[in-house]
Amino acid sequence: MKIPKIKIKKPPKKWLIFASVSLLSAVLAVVCLAMFNSAGRSLRSQNAASVWAGKSGVKYAQISVFAPAGSLDTGKIAGFRQKIKSSVSDTMPEGVKNIYTDAFSAAGKVSIAGDHGSSDASVIAVGGNYFFFHPLTLLSGSYFSESDVMHDRVVLDEELAWKLFGSSNLAGMTVSVNNRPFVVAGVVRRETDKADKAAYDGGLGLYMLYDAYNSLSAPASDTGTGTSSGTDTSAGTGTSTGKGTSTGAGTSSTAAAASAGSGQTSSSGGTTQTSSAAITCYEAVLPNPVVGFAAGLANTELNADKSCEVVENSLRYTSGSIFSSVLKNSGKRIMHLNGIEYPYWENAARLVESRCGTLLLLRLIFLLCPAVFVCVMLVVLYKYIRRLLKAKFADLKDRYEERTLFSHMKGSDDDGGTDA
Repeated sequence: MKIPKIKIKKPPKKWLIFASVSLLSAVLAVVCLAMFNSAGRSLRSQNAASVWAGKSGVKYAQISVFAPAGSLDTGKIAGFRQKIKSSVSDTMPEGVKNIYTDAFSAAGKVSIAGDHGSSDASVIAVGGNYFFFHPLTLLSGSYFSESDVMHDRVVLDEELAWKLFGSSNLAGMTVSVNNRPFVVAGVVRRETDKADKAAYDGGLGLYMLYDAYNSLSAPASDTGTGTSSGTDTSAGTGTSTGKGTSTGAGTSSTAAAASAGSGQTSSSGGTTQTSSAAITCYEAVLPNPVVGFAAGLANTELNADKSCEVVENSLRYTSGSIFSSVLKNSGKRIMHLNGIEYPYWENAARLVESRCGTLLLLRLIFLLCPAVFVCVMLVVLYKYIRRLLKAKFADLKDRYEERTLFSHMKGSDDDGGTDA
């Protein structure tokens, strides 16, 4: 029995259209994937872990803690720093000395004056390694640091610099912030990506150290017999008296910073009390030997009362994370029930998350047509192979039967010849 020839006919026109649409959809899905990955890398504030890790080979994670007013303070942050060291120091390679880096920030308003003008401005009061997480482009000068001997330096954004001085080359110039002199360390240009530009609504702005901002509400000098108390950036407490003596467990880089405040001062019975500015954002890069370790440690140490929101920035732009946080929980995502006021860079990150969610959804839709096409082609191929194998089996069966019959016939002929 001969195997029937299976003629490959020219595919119908509808199949050609189906194949063309599937190919186009596949190309669009690849484009969406490329745009998804590009969007996830567009925010420099979300890439601190990879920069910090460098070529060390250590797995790091970047986490952010967003808190309502009063939930975070320098004492909790100092405790968390110690917890990081005690938790991972034994697992770090010998050549790695800097185990972690972090920063915290608070927002406020100040009045500022320069040689050619004055203005109200938004201020971001920072501590730790803030400009590592937010590497704004320097137009002149440099950033300030907590390690500076004097904490009287500020960084202006480009718009504020031009309004106050008509220039951006201001390093070393003096400005008056709430009637107190500060030195301009540098001038920066704000982020130029679409998400940050859309999210930032603070207007003219500057950056200064957290303890320096707190000191703005304290009197320039203490006189009389009153006392002032507060919390400095070292999480210690201290008191100062009008006689010029001071005691306390903490230290500060400037005399003004010894009395901490947030722009609110109350007086009762000859005693002046100030409170620290509300820290609303804490950011850290720390080792992450197993998935979820860094975020889990932050939740345990800084979010025991569940009032804060802990975000693991390192994983937020993966497909799985976007599906869970944006597509799966899109309804809850638009509701703000935690009383947290996000900084502009987190709003920008959430905006990029929404864009990535749209791109992920489009990618899934575009992949649907090629997936159906592949499934149909697999079914057609399966049927073709099945027919081919069935025909081959039938041919082999016929050959076997013919050979068996021939052998029997030959045996009969041999027997008849012997009898003759």
